[in-house]
Amino acid sequence: MRKEVVFIIAFLVFTIGTASVIWLAALPNFKPVTFPQVTAGKIFVGPMRRVRQLNASEIATVNDWLQHHTHGWGPLSQTPPSSGDARLELQAQRDGKSDPIALTLWTGISAADWNDTVFVEAPDGKKVRTETFSDAEFAPLGKLVDGGAYQKSAFP
Repeated sequence: MRKEVVFIIAFLVFTIGTASVIWLAALPNFKPVTFPQVTAGKIFVGPMRRVRQLNASEIATVNDWLQHHTHGWGPLSQTPPSSGDARLELQAQRDGKSDPIALTLWTGISAADWNDTVFVEAPDGKKVRTETFSDAEFAPLGKLVDGGAYQKSAFP
């Protein structure tokens, strides 16, 4: 075999091999997120993290919202500016087992450039997925936050 052919084959193996490794590492981030059925939960709202239990209609709203937003969730790529404006700690059932999840919401109160952003994280914090939504898509979760009795801080 000539040197040129060996060089081309080696180049192709290196290029295709590198691309394959990158795709195999990135592929899990492109799969839709599956959410379990939420059965109960608490919401922590505002700078003082006032807590209240979610009622049945709010649980239904969260379940409906989660079932309609399974695509577009990506890995956390930058450090958030704060701990969010609200946090939902949800108890869910998946295959008969308890499967807790947490949603952290940015409504624009504490960081305006993070408006309508949601983090979904496992309780151990190992998997964090994030997505920014339009005002209309975020509205049902925003109503949960606005239902809390707390004083909103002014924009900086």
